[in-house]
Amino acid sequence: MMLSIDIGNSNIVIGVYDPAQTETPPLASWRLATDRQRTEDEYRLVLRQLLDEAQISIADLDAAALCSVVAPLTEVWVRLLTDLLGRAPLVVRYGLTLGIEVAVNRPEVIGTDRLVDAVAAYHRVNGAVIIVDFGTATTFNVVNGKGTFLGGAIAPGLGTVTRALIERASALPAVELTAPAQAIGRDTVPAIQSGLVYGYVGLVEGLLRRLCAELNEPATVLATGGLGGVIAPLTDAIHAYDPWLTLAGIVEVYRKNRRNNE
Repeated sequence: MMLSIDIGNSNIVIGVYDPAQTETPPLASWRLATDRQRTEDEYRLVLRQLLDEAQISIADLDAAALCSVVAPLTEVWVRLLTDLLGRAPLVVRYGLTLGIEVAVNRPEVIGTDRLVDAVAAYHRVNGAVIIVDFGTATTFNVVNGKGTFLGGAIAPGLGTVTRALIERASALPAVELTAPAQAIGRDTVPAIQSGLVYGYVGLVEGLLRRLCAELNEPATVLATGGLGGVIAPLTDAIHAYDPWLTLAGIVEVYRKNRRNNE
């Protein structure tokens, strides 16, 4: 078994995988709030507790791989995983064998979460695919039918937009991010929910129309990320939602580079 870890700006998502089976949900998974102030010892203790509660022995873990968009935490997790497992984890970066081509102007600065999303989606679809990852930012990542990552778009995440609205408009209450029964809100809360949720659906559909037109070939659209489960059911523009796509992509990159990491 191995650990697959996605360190994002808002959350750290951890999954336990059999690296031979990336098409299934992880054997166990956890979502932690990203805390840049937490020490290596604190994260190590949390991880040990989670594994113990899931009755997973550290001795059963052969390897780990991670992608991170939070540089200070990358080294924290590399050290703690090396200490726990007795070997350094694979850190996903441009330059590893990905199984896709990367055709952007500066591939070395592309977020590794975007790359592993593209790897997992192309491995699954084996054709043109657009991945919408709903995180702190919502990223739209485009892979053509030949397996070339072309780039995409980055928009403020739904949670980010919501927090900004509530913080800047002090008279507005905090709301749950769910779709109201109708777009015409007859009170403040459903009106905010309509603007945020249905408005965000409009953003997603509009960008997907433009991206698909520029791609100029039929493409499958996959959604992932914490808030993807809110938006995906509200639009036919998204064909499937997979909350584990990023973790599966990390495992797939590990599989392609396993010999070099041993």
